[in-house]
This record gives sequence, C-alpha cells and structure tokens, in this order.
Amino acid sequence: MLAEIEGQWSLDDAGNVTYQRIVELGGLSKNEIYSRGLNYFLYDTENAPQELTEDKELGRIVAKGFFDNVHSSSVFLDYTNFHCLNLIRIDAKEGRARILLTLTGYETEVGDASNNPPFIGTTKLSQEFPINPSGRSKTMMGKAFYNSHLKALETLERLAKAINDGNTSTILENDDW
Repeated sequence: MLAEIEGQWSLDDAGNVTYQRIVELGGLSKNEIYSRGLNYFLYDTENAPQELTEDKELGRIVAKGFFDNVHSSSVFLDYTNFHCLNLIRIDAKEGRARILLTLTGYETEVGDASNNPPFIGTTKLSQEFPINPSGRSKTMMGKAFYNSHLKALETLERLAKAINDGNTSTILENDDW
C-alpha cells in the first residue's frame, strides 16, 4: 500500500506530512476566494474544523481538524481507532489560492466492550511509521497513514472545487439573484 503512494507526499521542516495545491482562479477576487474558502468549512461534514482562525486582510484561513477513523482494528472485545489530526491553511490573493494541508498526528482511541470510557492518546505523525521507520506497529500505522493520505487528497480536491465553483453550484452562487 505504501509503495503505491510513494512520492505523493512530502515532509515539512517540522517532520509533518504537508500537501500543497495552487488553484488558479482567473476572474475571482481575493475576497471572493476568501469567502468561498471560509464557506467550505460550513459545508464540509467529513473534516469539520475543531478550531478556525480567520484573517480577512491577509486572506488567510487556518482550520484545525481531524479525519475520523482512518484505521480501526479489533481483537476479541478490544478495539483501537485511529483519527488523523490535521491543519488546513488557505491563502487567497487576486485570481489564486494556495491550499496547504498538513497531517500533524494521530489521536488513538483504545477501548473494550465494557462500559468504561476508552483511553485516548495523541502522538505526532513524525514519531510513527512510515515517517519514522522505527515507529511502532508498522502494519496498523502503515494503514492509518495510507488512509490519511487518501483523505488528504480527497479533501484537497473537494476544497479546490469549492473555491473554484462555490460550495453549492455555480448556478446557485451567482450574484444575479
């Protein structure tokens, strides 16, 4: 699985996996791009932001979120769910948008069939396999990373489409209503 996605992601200076997408938007102003980027987070149900920071003057939006259940495993009555923590940054300027999506870590939920609350812990992505070749649970973390990568690409695609076409449709989001 990991060989299939090799070369499709890169590490930033902090050891996080970061994706970049530049979207050329010819006729759109900085404010229109900013507004569409901000509205994306109202319509996005798969990676709803936990925190959202806006700076209209700079044209920057930063959202902190997570991809739910990127990998799950169970043995008898015990289960482990992995959620991938991420940051999405949108920089808007006249006719262009830059989208940065950074995978920062995992939230791990470990529990059993009893009614006891699960244990929840977090780790940095850079500490886990495959970023760290010595990381724990190569099979589980490899699957969690692979699925996180696919979610990141899917999110980039949806976000670029929302900024380009609007969040509902180009027909509904025109100014002639």
